Amino acid sequence: MIEGTRRLRLSTCRRFGILGLSIFLFLPLSAKTIVSAESEKKNPDNRELIAHAVENLVSGWNKKDSEAIVGLFLPDAVLVMPTGKIARTRSGIRQRLLDEWNEKLKDTTLSHVVEAVSLQGSDAAVVKGRYRLNGVKVLGFENAPEGSFIFRHKRQQGRWMILKAELLRDQADKK
Repeated sequence: MIEGTRRLRLSTCRRFGILGLSIFLFLPLSAKTIVSAESEKKNPDNRELIAHAVENLVSGWNKKDSEAIVGLFLPDAVLVMPTGKIARTRSGIRQRLLDEWNEKLKDTTLSHVVEAVSLQGSDAAVVKGRYRLNGVKVLGFENAPEGSFIFRHKRQQGRWMILKAELLRDQADKK
């Protein structure tokens, strides 16, 4: 009887020992995940800040403030307009914006919805969403083309900057 009790205790200790060891090994990993999630919420360079750069671009568009928009881009950035026109570098982006605002996008207002923000490491991110461009006039009729956007961001000197912005029209809007 005493031998059987000793075996039971030894077996129980071994089980709890393995369980205890498992808890000891996995607890730091789950604690790190919890801390990481908490720090991401408190981190000033989180998904919300990256999405806020898109809001700043939309605000700059609606104010026709090319300097505010250009300041969101890296010096060697690329902007792909819904018209398919491509601008490279800040000065090219500035000129493209001014040209578009002097043509058929003159009285437009931009609205958007951010659908996803994906962090790719600690210094890269992709923002995807939808936009609507109200006030486009074609042959005297007002139109509101819609489409998707993809913004590739890069963190430089602690600030999220746009590396490439693609504004893509929906197929129904292309003519």
